[in-house]
Amino acid sequence: MQPDWWIELENTYEERIKQRQSLFAKHGEAVLQALPGSELACKELMEMVLQFVCARYPHYFHLSANNKTFHNGISKTDTDLTTTPPLHVLLNNIPEDFAIMLRNEKTGLYVFRAGIICSALGWNVGSKIGLELADIHKPIPDYKEKMQFSMDRYVPSTLPLSHANPNTTDTSPKSRQTNPSNAAPGA
Repeated sequence: MQPDWWIELENTYEERIKQRQSLFAKHGEAVLQALPGSELACKELMEMVLQFVCARYPHYFHLSANNKTFHNGISKTDTDLTTTPPLHVLLNNIPEDFAIMLRNEKTGLYVFRAGIICSALGWNVGSKIGLELADIHKPIPDYKEKMQFSMDRYVPSTLPLSHANPNTTDTSPKSRQTNPSNAAPGA
């Protein structure tokens, strides 16, 4: 994954944010959840993402001087970062899915502790939250034999981890364009 293109804005930004908000309103914890103990990781992810989009897209996003308010110039909204839960900030402003895996101190294995997943078919946060990486991938043929060892070693070395999921809700070329010359929102 190219760090300069970690979060890309597309000309479908506003539509995608509205879809995500609608999915959360309809499905709640099947789309967004954070288990106790994941609060700091959620806050760190939010801060990292907001800093990135503010630096990458300063004409659309910026933080207040005291870093307590996030200004979104596309949706014309201001979000109070002191009162809005971190994953809700991301849900309402960033058109990407995020899954936070934290290491279980007893087993050394990684557990899905928090996330926003709006684009995976047949998969939801509510059915996977609290599971280890191997249990999440149990339905994948040969995962244990061919991938588990490598994935258990790979996950801790990645921040952020980009998960290419071919089963998105909208697989049309328009919805997942990655060409940086695409028209950005509001352009």
